Amino acid sequence: MLSGDQESGAPQPVIVPRPEHTLSRKDISLEALKVLYRLHYAGYTAYLVGGGVRDLLLGKQPKDFDVVTDARPGEIRKLFRNSRIIGRRFRLVQVFFRGGRIVEVSTFRRRSEFDLTTNGEEGKNPTYGTPAEDAQRRDLTINALFYNIGDFSLVDYVGGLEDLRRGYIRVIGDPAVRFARDPVRMLRVLRHAARTGFTIDPQAWAEIQAKGDLIRTCPPARVRDELLKDLKSGAARPFFQLMLASGLFYAIFPGWRGRLGAAGEARLLELAGRLDILSQAERPLPESLIWALFLLPYLEAEPWPSGTQELREFLPARIREALGGVEFPRQRQEEVVQLVALAAAVAHHARQRRPCPSRLTRLAAFPQAYLLHRLLEAPPEALLAELPGPEEPLEAVLPRRRRPRRRRGRKRGEARPEPQKS
Repeated sequence: MLSGDQESGAPQPVIVPRPEHTLSRKDISLEALKVLYRLHYAGYTAYLVGGGVRDLLLGKQPKDFDVVTDARPGEIRKLFRNSRIIGRRFRLVQVFFRGGRIVEVSTFRRRSEFDLTTNGEEGKNPTYGTPAEDAQRRDLTINALFYNIGDFSLVDYVGGLEDLRRGYIRVIGDPAVRFARDPVRMLRVLRHAARTGFTIDPQAWAEIQAKGDLIRTCPPARVRDELLKDLKSGAARPFFQLMLASGLFYAIFPGWRGRLGAAGEARLLELAGRLDILSQAERPLPESLIWALFLLPYLEAEPWPSGTQELREFLPARIREALGGVEFPRQRQEEVVQLVALAAAVAHHARQRRPCPSRLTRLAAFPQAYLLHRLLEAPPEALLAELPGPEEPLEAVLPRRRRPRRRRGRKRGEARPEPQKS
């Protein structure tokens, strides 16, 4: 297989006609079909690409659909008035529909924005390319499949259909080169293995184990955003299992090494599993609460101070240690500190079997802190019954307090009853 930088000629794709595959237009969103057909009838090549094709072939419903075409961004923009061009170096077009739905349309590209030439420099024109070049610049074979709206066929330049059939996660090109150019690809290998249950190619697995420390060369904010995707994915537990087994977890969070131990790693996986229960039931959680839950195994590795003020001084320092080189906004850190400290207070009052005082319940963060407490205490199967629905406010999780009974007063002008003589 030829890589995107070493092509000596255009590789010939495997084309699977409509009668020989299971992908159907009825499973594609109406918005994506509108985009595909308008491009096609305007004379352009239009393919559905990426995770949408992969998920449909696996019998899953994609969360979104991406389109790739030979039309340039300006030409796409002229076709869709309800659109905008985003990006600087690699521009793409977002087409907007009612209900907040967005279909992203990109032009066939020659290489990834993170890939460099063999001399370590950006190419003169790395932007536009052919369908073959666009497939070669993608990360995994199962993410580089095309669905052609022109004849409803599948187009495969990289062997992704065979890898889907046998349940295999394989990097396009040499994993050593691809990981060196963009170490975040290591996270994506583990992500898709966790979400699909597929086997990782041994060569890619060995390179992740050998080159995990390269992840520290990536922008910390980008690593944080990638990890947040996996915490919300519904497959956080298998993802962190692979992260721990490969050593990539400790490459990102070196301060956790030697602190967790077997019990701490088990605690991390347990809490990740609780997140998965909520994500799979489409019960999203606020980001601050997700990060608080993730950081707890590190924080629980040593006894906490008993005093409230001491705890508020203890938590920020430990959270900074836990995050290491991962960029975390100061406001988010303060939110996590407040949540953890407040959840500890809720747990204390729960052990005493007494309600939380009003000075705590009036705090804006109290609903999240109470939910964090229940996430830690309630059995997993009971979580969904207690949590508010997707459209309900978070306050719905709070226990209802019984109103004190009011004494019945006398009506105006009514005489006070005389005491009975004994």
